[in-house]
Amino acid sequence: MQMEERNLSVKSGIYVIRQLEESEFLLYKDMRLEALKVEPAMFRVTVPPETEITDNEWQERIKEPRAVFGLYAEDVLIGITSIILLDHEEAYLGQSYIKKVHRGKGLSSLFYKIRMDWALAKRLKRIRVSHRESNLASKAANQKFGFRYTHTEPCKWQDGHSEDVLYYVLDLI
Repeated sequence: MQMEERNLSVKSGIYVIRQLEESEFLLYKDMRLEALKVEPAMFRVTVPPETEITDNEWQERIKEPRAVFGLYAEDVLIGITSIILLDHEEAYLGQSYIKKVHRGKGLSSLFYKIRMDWALAKRLKRIRVSHRESNLASKAANQKFGFRYTHTEPCKWQDGHSEDVLYYVLDLI
């Protein structure tokens, strides 16, 4: 029996992560823009800049081929993460952000768990992830889940600096 991706949720103590509904795109937009403002060093430059896209475009970004998950502390949104289908076999993990006050509590494991569950429900063969070379917390998180390094590319980041991005893959099958 195939799992329904929309009903996925993971709970840990006061924290719950679940897929955001299309009608909740403004929650995604607000948290994503906060992430870009607060942590520009963690996100790549996008074209067009996300600060310039319309609400209609934000709404499209929460629909398949992407799934966006909201992390809640009780009923307050404190983080987001996403997964985007690359094709019928692969997906890419990205856009992870947790408000600073909630970091260091192992919550990134909820991000990995929910996205891996989603990928498995889609019967994907592999998932990919990347991080800024100096982002050792992201490296540790993906290594914990068994991702293996594939390659490095140069990258321009939201903070205006250039630094390599490291890519990893995890085979699910």
